[in-house]
Formats: sequence, structure tokens, C-alpha cells
Amino acid sequence: MLNQIRGIIFDLDGVLIHSTACHSAAFEHVLGRFGIDDFEYVHYAGWRTPEVIEDVLRRRGLVVEPEKIAEAAREKSELARDMLDRTKPIAPGSEIVLATLAASYPLALASSGSRPSIDSFLKNTGSASLFRSVLSGSDVAHAKPDPEIYRRSAESLGLAPGECLVVEDAVAGIVAACAAGAVAIGVAPEGDPSRELLRAAGAVQVIASVCELPGILVGEGMPKVNPSQWTAVIPAAGRGSRLGFHRAKILYPVAGRPILDWLLDFLLPNCGSIVFVLSPDGVDDVTAELTQRIPGRFEVVVQETPSGMGDAVALGLDRVRTPQVALVWGDQVALRRESVETCMRLHQGPLDPQATVPTMKRADPYIHFERDAAGTIVSLLQAREGDTMPPEGESDTGFFCFRTDALRSWIDLMRTSPDAVGNRTRETNLLPVIPIGVRLGRVLTPRCVRRDETVGINSAQDAIAVENFLRRSHAAEL
Repeated sequence: MLNQIRGIIFDLDGVLIHSTACHSAAFEHVLGRFGIDDFEYVHYAGWRTPEVIEDVLRRRGLVVEPEKIAEAAREKSELARDMLDRTKPIAPGSEIVLATLAASYPLALASSGSRPSIDSFLKNTGSASLFRSVLSGSDVAHAKPDPEIYRRSAESLGLAPGECLVVEDAVAGIVAACAAGAVAIGVAPEGDPSRELLRAAGAVQVIASVCELPGILVGEGMPKVNPSQWTAVIPAAGRGSRLGFHRAKILYPVAGRPILDWLLDFLLPNCGSIVFVLSPDGVDDVTAELTQRIPGRFEVVVQETPSGMGDAVALGLDRVRTPQVALVWGDQVALRRESVETCMRLHQGPLDPQATVPTMKRADPYIHFERDAAGTIVSLLQAREGDTMPPEGESDTGFFCFRTDALRSWIDLMRTSPDAVGNRTRETNLLPVIPIGVRLGRVLTPRCVRRDETVGINSAQDAIAVENFLRRSHAAEL
């Protein structure tokens, strides 16, 4: 049955976020006002909030005015949303799963939850652009177990229900999916008694977490990166003077190998050629090393003056002849090939974006992408330019995928903006192109790169941290 799947529809609560404790506590608080102290959330998973409250009160023989029920429902939703915003219980690995599957399938989100709760998830994960369709409980006339939300989600994907896989944790959701004619997979931890209930409701399979989905659905059929479509550009004009190293920083040894070799590990299998943007005093040294390692597969461009990453990337783009370009900062040695390929597959996949910019949450951020309530990037803050930074922010990861023509046009447009030149550094930055790109096209911001992979080599302490990570990663692979 899974061979016929062409689209995937996800429930939210209990599947992509571990929200049961928050929702249960919020219901208990609200229902306690009515003297109810034995509420069991498990019986109502997948229901809309007003209908849960109404059913609980009815079963106890309590007659309550509809206005009071609506008021209690609003209070419950606000309490749950506040707890979810504080704890952010994103299901481990779910963000990588979404990025992996979106490279092969159109995705939809179909939740009985409120629109603000869904928007909070999309904003916190940066995943809004990965879904072709998003429906909340307020978008449908009939709640699960009625099949309406899944029929409409399939229609939004342009597919028949039978071509869609629904991923659900609740019996009501499985019943709804099967009634719609979709194939359903249940999600429940090993040993959880609900596993049998999900099977009995019609799930063709029950998995412990969404992390199992890529292996089930794509496995060896995962799309490959086409190197003939890709050129990598590496701005690498920096020197290693802060590291006590008197050659180009890209040659600085980390875990027994120069930074250059770590970059080549994940770029060579995926890019037909690589363009290096170097300083005048580093060009001969680095070119000699490249000639030994990858003869015929590289070009070198000289950045005569250190005028910023925007200028460096523009220089490199002049040598790019492929439709896609991968951009990586020249000191990002800890990036794993698996993470890079996930981004590249997603970028060349059916969503057809102009840019794919993996991001991550970070305390005391150096860079922060500001989003509006709907989760859309609207502006950029940079600590190096003196901007006031939030205590936690959303940063880039040092790796980017662009459609080449889009990046060229966005850089040209950025140069006409006051944001192009930094207030403090007076350098031409690159990252202001991201909000521009969001306004003009489709920019994906998956969370598929781990924090340890994003440490650049700017100090001896950075080098030690990265070396430890690389050794752990290598040991795990063995």
C-alpha cells in the first residue's frame, strides 16, 4: 500500500510535537473550575477543544451555557499555547524528517488544534514553507473522526486520498484518515497500549516516532544530488592569524587535517566544480594545495580588498555556470555530508525554491532572522553591525543553497538597499539577501543541521570544540 503514496499529511500534536502533557494540564486546569478532577486526555486526543469540554461536561450531567464553554475553550488554548511556547517540545528528529521527506513528497499539515498553535509550531521550526497545505480545526466544519480535514488536505495537494499517507497518533485521527480513503500510519512509543488501538482503528503500521518514516518511505530510493547541476562557492579570504597560523585559514589543521580537506569531503561528491574566493596573499599557497587534491575541478578568484562576504560571493558567482550554487563559509569544517545532502536534495526537489537556508536556534546569536506571527522572515539582525540581539535567536548554519540566477539578482537588488553595507563594519554583507529573497520568491528554512556542525574556526577554543565533535562523529560512524 505504501508504494502508491505520492503525498504525506501530518497530524501535529503527538506526532511532530510532544504536546500531550501541555494539553492535558491545560484541560485539567480549566475543567477544575467545573469541579472535574478526573479528566483523562487520552480519550480525547485528536478532538477540537470546545468539543472536548462540551463532551466532558455532558457526560457528568452538567448543563453549561455555550458562552461559558467557548470562554473555557479559549482559556485552555491560551494556557496550552503558553506552555508549548515555553517548553517547545518538538519531537526529536522531526525537523530533519520534514526536510528529508519534502525532497520527495508534497507535505500537508492537518491538525485539530487552533491556528495560533499551528502558527507557533511553524514559526518555532521555520517549517512553514515545507508544507503545501496547512489546515487547523477552525478551517473545517466537522472535526476528526470525520474525514473532512483529510479529504480537503489531499485535495489541496492535488492528490486523491488514496495517494496520501496520513501520520497520526490518535484513534480519532486514524479513523478519519481511513474514512477519507487515505493510508494511515500510527505513532506511539514502544509498549504503549495505544499501539493496538491504532492498529484496530485501521493503521497499516505503527511506528515509535516519525524518525522511522524516511526509511519506510524512501529508503534506498532517496533522490540523489546531481553534481552536474551544482557549483560550490567558498569565500576563504581569511588568514589564520588569530589562531597563531601564518597561512590561509582554510589550510589550518583541525583533527589532523586542513580545513580544506574537511570541506572537500562533503562538496566533491555533490558539486561538479568548486570556486574559491581567496585573498592576494593566500592565492598561491591555496592554489598549490588544490592542484594536488582536485586538479581540473576548481577555480580561484582573488578578492583584492576585504570588503565583505557579499562582495566575495558576487565575485565567485561570476565563475558559476551551473543552475544551482552551494555556498559554504570557508571555516565550516564540522558540517556533515548527510546534512549537506539533505539540504541539496530538498533544494532540487518538488518545492522548487530559489533558496534553501538551513537555520538553527541559538542562545546569544550572532545572526538572527526575525519572523512575523505567520512565521515569515521579515528582517535580519547582526551583532557585528551593532544591532540589539534577542537572548535566543534563529541563525544561519554557514551552508546555503541558491538558484544561481536568483542569487545574482538578489545581490544586485541588495546593493541598492541601505542594508547592504554594515553600519559598523562598512562591509557589504550577504545575509540581507535572505529577507529580500523571501519577499520575491520561495525560501526554505529547514532545521536539518545540528548545533555542533555550525561552529566556525575563529579561535583555538573553536578548533578544540570542533575537533572533539569530529572525533565523536567519526567514532559513531565506525
